[in-house]
Amino acid sequence: MTLYFPAAFASNSSTVSEEPISNSPDRGSLSAVNIPQTSGVNSSGSCELRLRGFEEQLENLKNVNSVQEGALSAVTVRLNMSEEQLDHLRTTNTELQVRLRVTEVTVEQLQTDSQAHSVLLSELTSRLESSERNGSELTFRQNINTKQLEELRNADSGSPSILNSETDEDPQNLSVTVKLRAASFLSELETRLSEGEKHLEELRMVNAELRAALSVGEKHLEELKTETTELETRLSVSEEQLEELKSENEELEARQSVSENQLEELKSENTELKIRLSVNKKQLEDLKTENTELETRQSVGEEQLEDLKTAKKELETRQSVNMKQLEDFRRVNTERETRLNISEKQLEDLNTEVTELELRLSTSEKQLGELRNQNTGLRFRLTESFDQLKNKSSGEQRVAFSAGLTDSGPVGPFDVETTLIFSKIITNIGNAYNATAGVFQAPVRGLYFFSFTAADYQKGYMGLHLYRNSQPITFNLDLNDHGGYASTSNSVALQLEAGDGVRLSLPASYRLYDDPRNFSVFSGFLLFPL
Repeated sequence: MTLYFPAAFASNSSTVSEEPISNSPDRGSLSAVNIPQTSGVNSSGSCELRLRGFEEQLENLKNVNSVQEGALSAVTVRLNMSEEQLDHLRTTNTELQVRLRVTEVTVEQLQTDSQAHSVLLSELTSRLESSERNGSELTFRQNINTKQLEELRNADSGSPSILNSETDEDPQNLSVTVKLRAASFLSELETRLSEGEKHLEELRMVNAELRAALSVGEKHLEELKTETTELETRLSVSEEQLEELKSENEELEARQSVSENQLEELKSENTELKIRLSVNKKQLEDLKTENTELETRQSVGEEQLEDLKTAKKELETRQSVNMKQLEDFRRVNTERETRLNISEKQLEDLNTEVTELELRLSTSEKQLGELRNQNTGLRFRLTESFDQLKNKSSGEQRVAFSAGLTDSGPVGPFDVETTLIFSKIITNIGNAYNATAGVFQAPVRGLYFFSFTAADYQKGYMGLHLYRNSQPITFNLDLNDHGGYASTSNSVALQLEAGDGVRLSLPASYRLYDDPRNFSVFSGFLLFPL
């Protein structure tokens, strides 16, 4: 009994004193077993953290890709809305031009009618003045005739005395002769007077009609002047609206060109993201393979951990037994004061064991630091491998081009199908596009992406072929039936061998249009080599 209880007390004391130092139930247990198992668990946790980091990066890339796809769809919707508004403005502009032409024709007709009415008015005015002059002349002649008639009457009444004083002829015969001549003269004067009065009445009627017609002409002229003023006002308003529509049309074209550039940039970014996503998928597959191995190793570590837990439970059972024995010993120690010195000595032994445990704990911490350093080295090697993978990916051949058609305006129609020469080089990375022949020649075997946009502004058919060598791949056709600007576009991904050529061709009797604003553009780039 004396030798058994100190041993139990020592074992129990060592277990109890180890727990406050380690601050973990597992740590004290692991310090008594094989240390390399801890290294495997820490390495597995580090790889899991790295895997989670790659998964988070992949999720971030997917989120960025979805956001950019949403932005691309929003830009596409805005572009479609802008094209619809532009078509509506073009239709409205055409209608306004037609209305403006009709208004100009109406104004020219009104000006012609106004000139004709002015000529008619001047004629009526001259005829009225002539009628007034004739009327005044007839009035004057009537006064003269009336005066002459009065003089003749006076001469008739006083003719015998005058005749007797002037001649020696027979007064009776002379009086009859004078009377006959006076009567014939008077009848002639009355006839002429009645004719003059009748003519004067006719002239007055004509004058009244001319004045009425003149008033009607003046009224109609005033109405024409009012209508002309209103038409000029409406014409000025129409011209202002037309200028505003032209400015809005130019702004919309500028915004459309900006939207097209942004769309091209988003397409390029989307393509790059897809390439990076494929690379990340490959890396994810590699990480999944590595994760499978780590899971296998982790399962082995978990089995060993279960064994450790079983050992821990046994130790806890022994600890409970030892605690019970300690209580018995304390009772015995209380009862037996004589054994206090032996207990103090045993306590010193326990302190020695605690010191040894502290040394073992420091050794374990040192080994843990070494494992952390190894983990840091592995992380550094992983970063270097990832950088080398990036450098290898960035060192691949890069091929991309964009070219405009021409600055001279219309292209075609031709009698036979003709290869289009896109002579305005915008981008030609890798010099795979030949601006003299109009042909893109693949420098390496791989998957390529091509797109084009073609435009025209006159009524008729517009379209073009895309060829791989002599094989037709796509054909775009559009009927421009409204006579304004119209465009067509398409894109395709092609697997090409090194040396394969891609070109655009204009069919016979078709036509296109381009100017410094780059309505017609041909583009392509290498997605990835095969």
